[in-house]
Formats: sequence, C-alpha cells, structure tokens
Amino acid sequence: MHVPESLLSAIDGIAEVCARDDWATQPALVHTVRPAKGFSKRDVTMIAQYSKSRLYRFEHSIRVWPGPISIVLFLATNNDIADVKAYFEQKEKLSLYDNVVLTIVKPKYSLGTHKRYPINHLRNVGIQKATTDYIFVMDADFVPTTKLYSFAKTFIIPHLEEANYPTAYVIPCVAIKEEYKKKFPDTIQELQPLMKSGMAYITDPRAGHGPTGTKLFMNPHVYGNSPAFEVCFESQWEPYYIVNKNQLHPYYDERFKNQGGDKQSHALMMNAIGFKFLVLRDHFMYHMDHPKLAWTGAGLDQKNERDFTYFADFSPMLERIFGSTYRWPRGCSDPFVSSSKVGIQGIGVM
Repeated sequence: MHVPESLLSAIDGIAEVCARDDWATQPALVHTVRPAKGFSKRDVTMIAQYSKSRLYRFEHSIRVWPGPISIVLFLATNNDIADVKAYFEQKEKLSLYDNVVLTIVKPKYSLGTHKRYPINHLRNVGIQKATTDYIFVMDADFVPTTKLYSFAKTFIIPHLEEANYPTAYVIPCVAIKEEYKKKFPDTIQELQPLMKSGMAYITDPRAGHGPTGTKLFMNPHVYGNSPAFEVCFESQWEPYYIVNKNQLHPYYDERFKNQGGDKQSHALMMNAIGFKFLVLRDHFMYHMDHPKLAWTGAGLDQKNERDFTYFADFSPMLERIFGSTYRWPRGCSDPFVSSSKVGIQGIGVM
C-alpha cells in the first residue's frame, strides 16, 4: 500500500474506534506509518511530539529538514482524530510527510491520564521509532536553520563517530517576538541585529538556556574558526542536542508530565553519565512566539502536577545513584577554564 494511502487508512481505523459508543474504554493504540523512502543508519533523525494544535506550526520545521523525521502525534481527546483526518486529506499536507515516520498515540481515555500530557513518554516513542543512529530531539514550536541538517551530516556525525567519550552537540535556541513579520533569520549575521534590537531574545537566560553561552555564540570571532565551543553543565539547564543514541544516551524520564523538569532531568542525567557538551557556533534554532494555544478537551490536569518533581524527587534519586557530585560537570574538559570563558560574554556585538 502506498504511504499516503496507508496513513489515511490508519487514520480512518482510529476514527472508527474513537466514534464508538464505548470509545472511552477502548484500549490505547500506538500506530506507526513509515515513509516509502529509507535512510541510512548513519543519518540524523529530527524528533518531535505534539497534539493536533501544532500540526500547522511544525510545517516550518519539516520544510527545512530534508532528512529523516520522527513525529509522535498525541490524540488528547477522541474528537481530535477528525481534525487530524481533515488535515491529511489535504494533498499538500500529506506530501510534507514523505520523510516522516508518523506515530499516532491514542490513550485509553477512561483512565484520565491523557489530561496530563505524557511529554517524555512521547519523546521516547519518537526515539524508538527512529531508524538512524543519530537523533535530534526538539519541540514543535522551534525551527532549525536550513543548513543545520547538512552540517550535522558532514561535521557532527563524523566527530561523534571519532569521539572517545559521550558527546552532545548543543543547538543554541532563541525566541522571536510574535510581532516580527519579516524574513526569519537563517544565519548568525541575520540574527545579530534582531538580538540587538530585542526582537529576538533568550528564553529563561539564567538557568534554562543561559548555560548554553548564547552570548558567546553571538560573538563567533571569540572562538576563531572552531565550529563548536565547549560549555560545562549547570543545574536546571535544558538544552537541545544531537547525539548518538547508542552511546550511553538515556531515555527521557516518563514520570515527568506536562511541562517542568522534563528536559532538565534528561540533561542532568546526561551530565551524571559523563557527557561532554559542545555548542554549535554557526547554527541555531528559533522559537516563534505565539498566543497561548488552548489544550483540546477539558484542558490539562494540573492537580497532580507535583507528584514527581525535579528537585524533590529526581535530583535526590540521582544523588543516591551517582553520589553527591552528580551535578558536577563530569564530562567538562576543564570546568574552571570554561567558567572563565563564560565570564567574557559581554564583549562584541552584544
């Protein structure tokens, strides 16, 4: 069966289940449709997860990533499948997914667990469905620059193959304000004036993305011709990275639901294992600001938001496993020298 036909057929099958009188008690479904085009294991798969509300937004990322993509689409309510079907019945939308492994996840709604978005479970499903050795796990509101994929194939993969220690190549990320209506930046030179004017900015510049050293990244002459610079892990950092999934790469902790601690916990585990973090100098991705998107159905359940937390539960668990130095930048070449580099980030165009 041709891939578009198989996808539409799968959607029709799920729609039938969701339309049943006993739809709420129907078992969970996980259905994967693979593209006709195959890719070598020596490639990089871009991985994302989202609900129907991000279908249109993620088109930007699909268009700039000519390589393999693994998407996990979560049906937050039994009515979502109708909108998903309407989307893919548009031929131009269906053709966008020529390189995409699409996995549709329908939970068992009677359990009520679907109201707490299983973000890390969906990320892990996306990783499991990827057929390549190298992965780039991102979120649906981000768009990578057009040359990131080719750079990953020609530079990052060879260097990950040669590395004798676990390594993660961090992709710096910035946000662009909603009122910006011009051409989106695709190079550092195009991004710099937006940063200077405040139209582009760093989200959570202290803990979340501050450790990436984006101000250094915005001053590439500091590192000469080096395509990446090393940074040391800092607590609560939540970077996005390209890694070899077979090189001690852990899965995401599925006890984190909704948002909060989901990426931070993964980076902390990577650090405890001993990963080295290298930030790309000439490539980045940007987050397009937007009005708050409404969650389908009755909304997310926040009542049990603190059932499992980064500080009270996850961090103490890692301390028991790895010892009291689990937050020390174990894979960093020289933590003290690296800290000094971060200290000069006020120079140059910033």
